[in-house]
Amino acid sequence: MRIALVDPFAGIAGDMFVGACLHAGATVRYLRNGLAKLDLTDYTVSARRVMRAGISAKKFRVRHKEGHHHRGLTTILKLIRRAKLPARVTERATTAFTVLGVAEAKIHGVSVDDVHFHEVGAVDAICDIVGAALCLEELAVVKLFSRALPLSSGSVVAAHGRMPIPAPATFELLKGLATYDSGLTGELVTPTGAALIAAWAEPGSPPPFVPRAIGYGAGDRDPDGYANVCRVTVGDADAKAPDGLCELSSEIDDATPQVLGHLLAQLLEGGALDASLQPVVMKKDRPGTRVVALARRIDVPRVERVLFLEGTTLGVRRVDVERTALPRRIVKVKTPWGSVRLKIGELGDEVVHVAPEYEDCRAVAREAGVPLREVIRAALLKWPR
Repeated sequence: MRIALVDPFAGIAGDMFVGACLHAGATVRYLRNGLAKLDLTDYTVSARRVMRAGISAKKFRVRHKEGHHHRGLTTILKLIRRAKLPARVTERATTAFTVLGVAEAKIHGVSVDDVHFHEVGAVDAICDIVGAALCLEELAVVKLFSRALPLSSGSVVAAHGRMPIPAPATFELLKGLATYDSGLTGELVTPTGAALIAAWAEPGSPPPFVPRAIGYGAGDRDPDGYANVCRVTVGDADAKAPDGLCELSSEIDDATPQVLGHLLAQLLEGGALDASLQPVVMKKDRPGTRVVALARRIDVPRVERVLFLEGTTLGVRRVDVERTALPRRIVKVKTPWGSVRLKIGELGDEVVHVAPEYEDCRAVAREAGVPLREVIRAALLKWPR
């Protein structure tokens, strides 16, 4: 399971979070393509490398025409839902804005429907929140965790005048979250940054995980004495979790080809995600076959049982493995002889793999009395390049 750990040691804002995710491997292209689905105009987004107290970081910026766009929560949520973004992006962005709206409503003593977000409802904040959700989606993050948030002192000028730091809405969002006194002055945690953590972060500490990428997102200021960055670490949780994968293998030197073929079929029917036979040379120079099956940990007992019952082995090796799987979808196309499903593999917004379903093609070929390769070729020609 892919997780992300936020370390807001210098604070967090929406743009800092997005910058950290971009530094950790998310792409501006995927971000722009997603934001383009929103009914927003007259804005541009960019990311560039900057230095903050000797640390290389990404600075994410949204530029738009001057003037605030005051939008109510209902308007913003409709904007997000109409965009037809990935389901998890829509859910995360909707949750963050709802949490923010509830906090604003409580501070101003009005109903949520009457809240107008001022700066938070402006184009840059919508891009920050939706952009943050898009980054997590591209990085395949399932769960988010956060370390304690730093409290600071001073004041900030907002739409309603000068307010203490943390701003009232920010302080409301921090209820129930771990915080500590940083001893610093100036706004470290913005309402948008607090909303992301309040809406998305899981309670407690993250499970054991293997870090895969680390990103630093820069704030606007470059103060003396500390690096004004937010760190996001992306990694894979303990591979021994129930939803992890396991590779099972065994060498066999006393089974006929018929038994091996039947064993392979039974492994796939018994819960294996994939299975293969590999020729090997075993002890005493005997030719044999290595049987390999990939299974979810929860399915390991079933797959092992097949290996013992249908094979001739006395032992099975197990190795925890990791796998990166492309998101995939199925579309149906019509060939001259019948319909065939195509399996589409996508990397971000780019289609990188198109494959006709073998069983569909074989059934169509048998029914029509045409070569299998002709059906496969016809199905591929129906996919727009």
